[in-house]
This record gives sequence, C-alpha cells and structure tokens, in this order.
Amino acid sequence: MGVKNPSLGWEKLKDVYYRNRELCQLSLPKEDQYKLIISTTVLAIEVEESIRVFQYKGEQLGVIELNKLPSELVCYELDSFDEGSLVLALSDRIRVYHNWSPLLFQDFLLPDTIQDKIWDYKNRVLVLSSSQDLFYFDGLGLQVLLKNTENFTLLTKNHWHCNEDIVVLLDLDHVFHLNIKSLELVPMFMGETWHTVSVSPRGLVCLFNAKTNELRIYKDSKTKLMELNLETQPNDMAWCGDDTIACAFNHEEIRLYGPDSEYVTFWYPDEIIVLRGESNGLRLITSEKVELISKVQQFTSNIFLMGSTEPSAILLDSVNLLSTQAPRALENLKIINLDQGVAECLDAALEELDPYWQKKLLAAAAFGKSSLPKNTQLSKVFVETCNKLRVLNVLTEMGIILTSSNLLVITLDGLIARLIKTGNFYECIQICKFLKDRGRLASIFKSWANAKIAFSADLDDEDLFKVIIRLAEGLSVQLPLAEIGLAAFSEGRPALAKQLVLKEPLPDLELPSLLELDEHELALKEGRRRGIPGMIMSILLILQKQLTTSQFTKVIMLVMQDNQLYTYYARHDDEFLFDFYRQTDQLSNLAHHIWDQEVRNQNPAEYLRQVEELYNRDSQDILIKNDQSLLHRQSELYEFQRSISHLLQVDLENMNLDGTIELLIKMKLDKQLNSLIKKFKVTDRKIYHIKCRVLTQQDRFDDLFKFAQERKSPIGYHPFFKYCLKQKRKKEAAVYVRMISGIPYEKRIEMYLRCESYNDAINLASKEKDIPSLKNIYKTIPPNQPQLKALVNEAMSKL
Repeated sequence: MGVKNPSLGWEKLKDVYYRNRELCQLSLPKEDQYKLIISTTVLAIEVEESIRVFQYKGEQLGVIELNKLPSELVCYELDSFDEGSLVLALSDRIRVYHNWSPLLFQDFLLPDTIQDKIWDYKNRVLVLSSSQDLFYFDGLGLQVLLKNTENFTLLTKNHWHCNEDIVVLLDLDHVFHLNIKSLELVPMFMGETWHTVSVSPRGLVCLFNAKTNELRIYKDSKTKLMELNLETQPNDMAWCGDDTIACAFNHEEIRLYGPDSEYVTFWYPDEIIVLRGESNGLRLITSEKVELISKVQQFTSNIFLMGSTEPSAILLDSVNLLSTQAPRALENLKIINLDQGVAECLDAALEELDPYWQKKLLAAAAFGKSSLPKNTQLSKVFVETCNKLRVLNVLTEMGIILTSSNLLVITLDGLIARLIKTGNFYECIQICKFLKDRGRLASIFKSWANAKIAFSADLDDEDLFKVIIRLAEGLSVQLPLAEIGLAAFSEGRPALAKQLVLKEPLPDLELPSLLELDEHELALKEGRRRGIPGMIMSILLILQKQLTTSQFTKVIMLVMQDNQLYTYYARHDDEFLFDFYRQTDQLSNLAHHIWDQEVRNQNPAEYLRQVEELYNRDSQDILIKNDQSLLHRQSELYEFQRSISHLLQVDLENMNLDGTIELLIKMKLDKQLNSLIKKFKVTDRKIYHIKCRVLTQQDRFDDLFKFAQERKSPIGYHPFFKYCLKQKRKKEAAVYVRMISGIPYEKRIEMYLRCESYNDAINLASKEKDIPSLKNIYKTIPPNQPQLKALVNEAMSKL
C-alpha cells in the first residue's frame, strides 16, 4: 500500500490550510475520575490523591502525593515560561516542582501581611479569594500587581485570563485590561456581560457569552476582528496558534473559526479530553491519542497540494522519476528555480513528523543541490537541517514530540533545561554534538556532575572523581571543575572537592576556590607552581584578613620561606618582619631588619651590639663572616664617637666614619683626628680628599696651603685645585696649578685661564715661545684690562 499524500485531509479556511496529525498513542488511567493537564513536552494526571507527571510516550517523571502537601491545593498547571516545571497553587503559597530526577521543589509564600488565601492561578498570575487582589510570580517571588479596591468582581474562574503581557478581567458588566508591565487598569467594554475569556500569546482576546452564545475576538476596543453567534455552547475553547480560535463541541468535534464566521471542522472518533493552544497550532488529547492541529506553511502547501507546479513540487516529483525516467528528471531541473525548490524542501522537512517524508524531502533537496554552484549557502543549510532532524527524531523517541517551530519557541536552552530536569544529561550532550554547539557543554556537564555528586552516596570520593574526570576528558572543552568542586564541598565531600579544584585549568578560578575550601597552604603552593606573582600576592592579602597573625605567619613559614615576595611587600611592617624572621631563624635577615629600622630611627648605635650578636650566631655563611669584621669596625667607631662626645661635649654619635673625620677637621681636633686615623687605619688618600673638601668649605685656604706643603700629596694637587674652584675661589685655585705635575703645557694654560690668572698664563706661554697661545690669551683678556693686553703684545713682539 502506497504512502498517502500529506495534503489529503487538509482543510482550507479562507486562504490558509490546516491539518491534523497524530503525534502518538496515549494510555490514560482506567478510573472515571481524573484530571489531565498538558504542555508541549509533558502531561500531568491527577488520580488517586496524587499528581503523576509523564512524557507523552508513557515514561513517568515524578509523583506528587497530594495528602502530603502543607496546605490546601487550589489548582496547578505546567509552567509555560519554564518548560517542564509544574506549578501548584496552594492556599498560602506557590510551590514549583522544578526538577524531576531527583524530585525538587521550591515554595514561594504569600507575604506575611496578607491574611487572604489564593483563589486561582494562571500563567504566573494569581488571584486572592476575598479581596481578589492580583499578584505576579516572576520565578523568584510574588509581587503585587493590583489591589482590587472594588474595581471588579470575578464570579467564576472563567471570568479572567492572561498572557505574559496583559490580564483580562470580566466584571459583572465591564471588561478590564491590566497591563502587567505598566500596572495600568483600563476599562475596555462598559455595560457588557461576558462569561469566558481567553488571551492568545500575541495579545488577541476572545470573549464568549454563555447565554447568547456570542463570541468576539478583538485586539483592543477599536479593533474587533470577529463577532459571531455560535449554534451551541462549546465544551472548551483554546487558541490555535496566535490568531485562530478553536472550539470543541460534544467532545468529538473541533471547529476553527476565521473571519466572516467561517470555520473548518475536524472530527475525532475518540472523546476529546483537553485542548491546549501552542505557538504552532492546537494540541489536543483524546482518550486514545495525542493530536496536533496546525497551520500548513506556504512552503509545505507548495510541495504537497495536488497539481502544484511550484519548483519544490516539481523537484520532489523529479526524485521519484530518477529510477525510471532519469532524463526527464534531469530536464525538470533546468526549467525550475532550483534555489527556491531546494530551500522549500528543506523547510518542509523540518515541519514533517513522519520520517518517510523527512527523507523524501531531504533526498529532493540533495538532488536539486547537486546542480547548484558549490559556493551556494544551501549546502550549509542542508547540513543544519539534517542535524536538526536528528535532534527532533531523538526527542520523539524519548516522548518529546516537537516540530521545528516548537523548538524555535522553546529554544535550545529551554530544551536543555527541560532535559536536565529529568536527568537526560546524555541526550543533552548528544544534541549539542548533533548541532555542533560546544558552548553549552560546560553548563550541561556542571549540572550532571552536581547531580552525580549529590545523589551518589554509594560511591566513595575516589571512584566518583574517576567517573567525573572520565567524562570531562571525553568532552574536550573547558569545564568549570572548580565550581563543581565547591558543590562537592557543600555536599560534605572535602577530599573530592580538593581533587576537582586542582583539575581546574584556570588559575583565576582554581586559587580562590582552594581558599574557600580552607586549603590555604595548598592555594599558595599552586600559586607558586603556576608562577603568578600577582595571584600569589592576592592570596596572601586574603589570608592576612582571614587568619590570625600567628596562623598567617605559620603559612608564610611553611610555604613562602624561600620566597621574598611578601617580605618585600611588608618591608615597612616592622612588627611582622621581626616576628617572621625570629620564628623562621633567619638571623641575618633579622639583623638587617633591626639595623634598617634603627637607621630609619636615626639610632643605629643603640642596637649595633644586638645585630653583631645575631651575626655571630649565624657564622656559617661566608658573606656573614665578611660582614662580621665590618660590624666590629662599626662598633669600635661608635665607642670612639661616644668617648669623644663625652670628653669634648660634641655630638659625634651615629655618624659614619667620613662624617666623623669631617667634624674633627672642622673643629680643628687634630689630636683626636690622628688617633682616629691610626685606630681605623684610614688611608692617606681618604684623609686628603676629606680635608681638602672641608678646608675649602670653611674658607681656610691658608690652612689648606700649609697642608699641601706638609709633604707630598698622595692624591696630587689637582683635587686642591678642583675644591678651590668649586668654592669659586679662583685666585686660591691658581696657586695649585704650578704644583700639579704630569699635565700637558696646553692643559696648564687652560687651567690658568679658568682661574683668570692671566699673568701666569702669559709668562708660561712666553717661556714656551707659543705665539698662538698668546694670541688666544689676548682674546680671552677682558676689555677692561688694557695693561694685560699690552703685556701680551710686548711678549709677542719680543718673540
């Protein structure tokens, strides 16, 4: 028997076709009394004091025992905002079952100031019983929408409905619209009575009067899209898509109403139990099956309508001709718009539920694509379509029966969240791999690992770690192992937590996480291993705030003893450094610190003996041995300074050796100076330099000249010349020019000229019979010195 054309059974309303498709068989309870609610992916049945949640192909997801609820059950529905969650409206709270494997829920209580009870709940809006105040549930808590100050009275639960934007309220003889965002209450129709209302996702409103059977569809008070009188009162009403109202009659007939009171009818042999409007049509449950009424898209009708000559229809026919009339099939490709034909076949394949037609349409697309240029974008679209169909078919096998348009509304993130609720982590990963979407793998892995840790009490830490890492290595993406480690820590598995955090590839996440695990020492070791000074310093500063001083010092001793990073940072923290060096037996560093501290306090002599003692206790270091002699020398200097200060009532203490020599020279304490020079074996060169500098600074040039003539200077006489010139005493500096030996004649002339000792320069140049130098001297002599100029001329005339 051949496969029927999908267009058989289509119904046309105005210029739009609608079709009914069976999604799956359904096995309902045998009991007479049960309640059924459905969503796109799951259904819930209330029977025998429990609510049982199933996937459409029968897999049970969870059971809620009604007799164990904390308060009276008012109503419940499957949340349209959080696909797969079940919301129970109890008299005093909203309870959201947000996970099925394991079963998890969260309660959201009415504010303590509210003494009323919940009366009804729809699409995240609830109405209180006595006041009929309106509250909105935003997923995090209950917020007041409207205080009903006698604005309206709702007689039955059919007298109000809402979508995510507006709430429509049917008062006794008024219709009100409440904008959820602006909180504005607007009267829409005054003096009119209606008994049932339904709001579409797009904001269209359908009103029904049960007495007159009048039905009205409108967008606002000025835009009435349809008004008609039904023959009989419907059993139920729901939106088919966003713009068509569906009415059920006698539990066997569905009518879709269009403009001008026209309608199309779909008949069902089994009793219709429940309707649910969806973005792409109307989902309905009969006693035996799940059915979907949906609008036929234009690209689908182009392909399947009898007698269609559209490119996509011809392309599909050509595939069927390939086996018997290949030349004709190839000829067809030349007379059609191949781009359009291939694109429509791909779009139609995504809307078909039957694998037979999916394959046929993909084959037609592939046949047409083979005759298109290789650089066409349709090749990429073809691959994406195949991947999406793989995902949709995998979901169908699981009992989640969706079309591509359903998936577009739910979104991939919504679908993954829905699968995570039921513990279908493997399927989540497969879907991401089918769609080549690696970006979501990390969050899926994290959810799986957290669930695995929380509900694997029979596995020890080591086995659980191996299971988690085995899957992590198979994903080849960067995974939040530190976050999973913290989750393990909160579940009372510190050893597992540490192992997972140490596997974290990002140091910015690993190191703070180790601190949260109280693994201070390990965090520092990891920071050092990774070689990140900034991160190490951050950890140390955090630890400094968290730990006591002794605890912090202990951590530094254990981990940072051979690393000077923190000691450099704390170089001005005298108290910390003193304790640290003392506790770690770093005697030389302690000595340096004490010395530096007292130098800054200008009192080093006071602690020199203590520093010397510390150096003596650490005498194994060669460098310290060298320093010991210097410390001994410095100690003797302080003793000498102390004795001189006491004897002569002058302050020499805490000066260095050079400063002490300078002061003795300034005070003309030659006896004490000679004693110092002998005691500390000060070199003649040092003494001569210091004394030259001090005498010139004190303008003691006669003493300087006597000092120069005492004996041959070990530093020569050029320093004498420089120190005088530095004090701008040119005349005194010129005295030492003739005493300087080993310098060229030209240099000596230059030095005389710098001192403005022109006579000496003239005599020297005349003696050397150097006329060019005399001419240069002549130019240098100031104009107000005619005698000197005459002297130069006379010298040149003699030559």
